[in-house]
Amino acid sequence: MNAIKSLVSTLRLQLGPRAWHNFCFDATASVLFSFFNVVFNQFYIPMAIQQGASNIQVGLLSAAPAIGLLLSPIWASWIERSGDPKPFIVIPNFIARALIILPAFFGVPLIYVVVALFFHMLMGVQAPAYASMVVRMYPPEHRGKLMGNTRVAMGIIMIPTAFMIGKWTDVAGPSGPLLFASITGVISILVFAKVKARKEAPSKLQTAKRASLKEQLQLIKQNRELAVFFLACTFTGFGNIIAQPLYQIIQVNWLELTNTEIGYARATYFTCLLVSYFVVGSVIDKLSAKQTIAYGLAAFAIVPILYAIFGNLPAVLIGSGIQGLGDAIWDIGFLAYVFRLAPGREAVVFGLHLMLFGIRGSIGPLLSTSLSETMPISWLLYAAGLFGLIGLTAFVLYHRSTGGRKLELGNQ
Repeated sequence: MNAIKSLVSTLRLQLGPRAWHNFCFDATASVLFSFFNVVFNQFYIPMAIQQGASNIQVGLLSAAPAIGLLLSPIWASWIERSGDPKPFIVIPNFIARALIILPAFFGVPLIYVVVALFFHMLMGVQAPAYASMVVRMYPPEHRGKLMGNTRVAMGIIMIPTAFMIGKWTDVAGPSGPLLFASITGVISILVFAKVKARKEAPSKLQTAKRASLKEQLQLIKQNRELAVFFLACTFTGFGNIIAQPLYQIIQVNWLELTNTEIGYARATYFTCLLVSYFVVGSVIDKLSAKQTIAYGLAAFAIVPILYAIFGNLPAVLIGSGIQGLGDAIWDIGFLAYVFRLAPGREAVVFGLHLMLFGIRGSIGPLLSTSLSETMPISWLLYAAGLFGLIGLTAFVLYHRSTGGRKLELGNQ
């Protein structure tokens, strides 16, 4: 206990009053959000399938996050011009999390789909705002570690929550967990609203000309490393998003897993996510964000191949763990990498990153779920793995060809 108090005191002194205040509220909000995250991001699609959702509706549910991000560059330019990203985070999140009440009372597949689409349209507003907000919340030398620590706290909560939600849904159906998710989600965003963002000089933001999409795309043309990063994300991300709805269909329709068994897979995912957050945050601060990117790309290439070869419960558990590693890197590793590629233009560049995700993520799930009616799912999973390997290869070869530190997948 004394060691923990000493560690907290040291961290508080290192951060200063503002960053420490932000970390406390950010961590508290993240812990509360953990409950919402488990229900909505891990059980929402299985719940919809169990309520009778068709393969195409599953495709729409899987595509919803990407559809919501198609307009991210527009929101990003408004956020950059406003100089205050916090309202763009708090207001959309409050409305979006409250919407999850609807499928709790009207549990038909159509309501699940409509709510998911509205939810993620609102998330398309907050996503580039969060990228801009983080750089104002924490000093750069501690940013990766603090983002990792808040997510470690989330992971600690989500592991037992995954078991609880699975059991609860098996016993009482989805209504109770959905209501619980909505309430805790709303409370968490109200807590996050207490965070204090560092203000930027008006000359930089409030009087800035709103960048057009063409001008934003010039950032990619002028920065070859950024272009290669986006290329790798496009291929690997497309493969990952093609496979996502197929994982859910295999788990529920093929293997006929119960919600409790799905809970075991989600707990495995969160355990690996937790460990990965802890490791990735330290690696980013001490080494380089790009050192972690190749591992994230590799993880997304491996999982669909694992499902295609084995397609059983052990493959689901192992794949969930590897997916946790990839998602942790995609979350804070990719975010930190973007910060270093485009300092001062984080919202715009991250908005472009999200727009590209929106394009591939809108096409991928609808394509894979429609094709799953006419061809073996294993073929689609192999194709997803191939896309992942292409993205990984492009990223690794570029960094090996440059004069910087080489990316060696076998060691660091």
